[in-house]
Amino acid sequence: MIGRILALTWLAAAPAMAQTTPQAAPESDGWEVEFYDPGAGQAPADLLLPMPCGGLMAFQKVVVPLDAADPLADRRVRLGQSSERAGYSDYLRTAFLRGPFSDDPSSTHYYISRYELTQGQFRALQGDCGDGGRADRIARGGFSWFDAVTLAQNYTAWLYRNAPDSLPRSGDAPGFLRLPTEAEWEYATRGGAKADPSAFSDPRYFTDSDPREHAFYQGGGARGRLGPVGLRKPNPLGLYDVYGNAEELMLEPYRMNAAGRAHGQVGGVVTRGGSVLSSASDLYSAQRTEYPPHDARTGRPLRGETFGLRLVIGAHVSTSQARLGEIEDSWRALAAEGGDAQGDPDRTLSDLIRAEPDTRRQQELDALQLELRQNRDRIRTALDQSARAALLSGAVFVEALRDSAAQIDAKAASIRMLVELQRTGGGSGLMERQLRGHVDEIKQMRRQNKFYLLSYQTALDTLATDYNPDDTERLRMVLAQDLTQAGQTRLAGALGRFSDDLGVYAQTPDMSQQALMNLALQ
Repeated sequence: MIGRILALTWLAAAPAMAQTTPQAAPESDGWEVEFYDPGAGQAPADLLLPMPCGGLMAFQKVVVPLDAADPLADRRVRLGQSSERAGYSDYLRTAFLRGPFSDDPSSTHYYISRYELTQGQFRALQGDCGDGGRADRIARGGFSWFDAVTLAQNYTAWLYRNAPDSLPRSGDAPGFLRLPTEAEWEYATRGGAKADPSAFSDPRYFTDSDPREHAFYQGGGARGRLGPVGLRKPNPLGLYDVYGNAEELMLEPYRMNAAGRAHGQVGGVVTRGGSVLSSASDLYSAQRTEYPPHDARTGRPLRGETFGLRLVIGAHVSTSQARLGEIEDSWRALAAEGGDAQGDPDRTLSDLIRAEPDTRRQQELDALQLELRQNRDRIRTALDQSARAALLSGAVFVEALRDSAAQIDAKAASIRMLVELQRTGGGSGLMERQLRGHVDEIKQMRRQNKFYLLSYQTALDTLATDYNPDDTERLRMVLAQDLTQAGQTRLAGALGRFSDDLGVYAQTPDMSQQALMNLALQ
């Protein structure tokens, strides 16, 4: 909290920044890798965009697993933190994400800068191609929100004129540069789909290691000044300096957290991630800071020495007339979901609204219809989450049954060996005790197997009975992408086996317990 107070003493201290659109620079020999992707030695960036002066900007791909074929599908994520310390600002909340790009039917993605904007990159975007030396690797501060938006606009314009093919495309439309939304930033900071799912909700992406290994902050080597990017360890997604160093400006204005939802009052400028003025306790993924957009003394845009930025590559939604048609068709199908023309209350309400001559009553019916659709969407989301949980538990119990069977086979082999030794006269008291121990362990594992088998059958029965196979397959593809991105390849394989088992079980749900066990172990 001290860092937030100190930051205010630096506001409006920086001079105004040039707002010219960068022009195409003379060709150069290019930059050394340490000035655009210093972490490339561990793993190269997913995407490099050219800049003026022969420069480059590194980006990471942020995968958002979902059904990419459905234009209205999005990803429900739980962000924020459960502590009430700053609950009015960063308490738990539900957000929804979707990337504008896709190269896989089970996911979409967006791109976010791997590093905070540096001094060298800023100079290049101003058309200054001189050699700034080692200082070019230092994070650039001193921005206002308006500066940051203008910089993204100017960089996009330069790319469109000089390197349009370098940008990812959504359909036929090229992407563009902008500031990240808070949900995009926090999801990426936590590690996105590459984070261990069990650790995604942790306040920091690291738990046991020293914060100084991951961030520049007050007391963590920063000494009150912005430092070079990429010196600390990256997060699971490969992003550097998401905590500390420059505090990063967000696209949308600040809103309070009203116990889980966005409050109605819109406020000022938001920064995320803390800065070199933050204490270690203020470095966590949900941390948010609000500032006024203007200096009350001068009326000019408010600038802070620690205000930096990390760009996102986005795209507009209706990128073509054909895409707009897909969106409209999907929306109508979603709005009409849940009944036939005679029994569907949504359609009945639509007919009543069209026939109602009283404007006031039309408005009341419109509000009722909106509530009905919102409730239906909440039910659909809850059902998807339930099916996803059943798929995951089914995969876990398939793997548990296979592991247990292998252990039982190993114990049985040991028992056969001990029995043979006893038969040939080589037995002893120790051997007898070992034999009894193995027998007891097998009995215990078989009792455990009954629980695994019951849970496995419950997951199969739930999915076969309560869910449409097409919906289940859609959710399986997304979950498989989740597990693969998180490095859970063994569990992803178990999910595939469980999905095959589900197809068999749906045809013969009355199979015997032995047949069910054989199905799991095949």
